[in-house]
Amino acid sequence: MLEFFGEMMGSFASTLLEVLPSSPFREYIEAFSELPYLGYLNWFIPVGQCVAVGASWLAAIVLFYVYSIIMRWLKMIGD
Repeated sequence: MLEFFGEMMGSFASTLLEVLPSSPFREYIEAFSELPYLGYLNWFIPVGQCVAVGASWLAAIVLFYVYSIIMRWLKMIGD
């Protein structure tokens, strides 16, 4: 059953990726990889870790608001 569900989700994801357009920022990201001093900058400012923390924070905020909307919809909490 789990294997079937995994295959179904995989086919859905591949279909979704075929339908959605590619990233419009791809050429800019590739241009950043060619910068010679980017490695030195990452030594002093951990950009990857900052992005990971920011994404986690954003996910927590979105989850909070979704939970709040659902609870208000179900009238479990007040305005």
